[in-house]
Amino acid sequence: MSDLITLERDVERKFAVVSFNREDKINAFNADLLDGLMETLGALADDDTVSSVIIRGNGKNFSAGYDVVSGYAKGSAYDDWRRLQNAVDLWERVYRFPKPLIAAVEGHCLGGATMLVACCDLVVVGEDANIGWPSIPLGGGLLSPVSLWYIGMRKAKELSFIAGNSMTGTEAFQLGWANRAVEPGSALESAKTLATQVGKTPLDLLYLKKLALNKVYDRQGFVESLRSGAEWDAISHTAASIDDVKALMKEKGLKGAIKHFTQS
Repeated sequence: MSDLITLERDVERKFAVVSFNREDKINAFNADLLDGLMETLGALADDDTVSSVIIRGNGKNFSAGYDVVSGYAKGSAYDDWRRLQNAVDLWERVYRFPKPLIAAVEGHCLGGATMLVACCDLVVVGEDANIGWPSIPLGGGLLSPVSLWYIGMRKAKELSFIAGNSMTGTEAFQLGWANRAVEPGSALESAKTLATQVGKTPLDLLYLKKLALNKVYDRQGFVESLRSGAEWDAISHTAASIDDVKALMKEKGLKGAIKHFTQS
């Protein structure tokens, strides 16, 4: 297992805690971390001592999402689509994990990390958590089409249309993105309480309950929304305006470009 993933089991209460261990990078997703997450979930899927799995980030933040600094090499539009499709494949595997997944979100949950949470089953957030969309408009249609299933079309469009937009943990709870909003710093303990309650239901029934609910979402088009995001993002990356945004980033630097798009 990757050293960027920490696994703890509570056999008595029938849950496991999977933590991102890349605190110095705000738990940003790189290939090693994502491979470790999938390997760990694969092992837990067949562990009958575990009825649910909590996913969290070590330190003060859940995750900054995809690590754009150590990202992928440039290529054709087809290469871009394949890369994005591979990323979406991971989130579909999370969605189809047979046991309840509980996201415990503190601090920043940004960009691609919102995709992971959208594919979990239950979500506990700190009230002051920052659930944010990209600060620089370089893509289109990857995050918001999945999020709208929980927050509605109006809010999804607002988050999508305005660069660097975000919602607090309290707002996320009020909109339905999260099950519970709790005092800052207590999301993990609240998630453990939730997992303990989940663990009282027999495991074979949990399998069936999750499958029954996910089948409804499948028929309504959730997975299609998830997978089509790769197409929309790949298309948007070919837009002429992307060159203008990249030129602005080169001229002003990353921080200057973020300031340009996010300040009123």
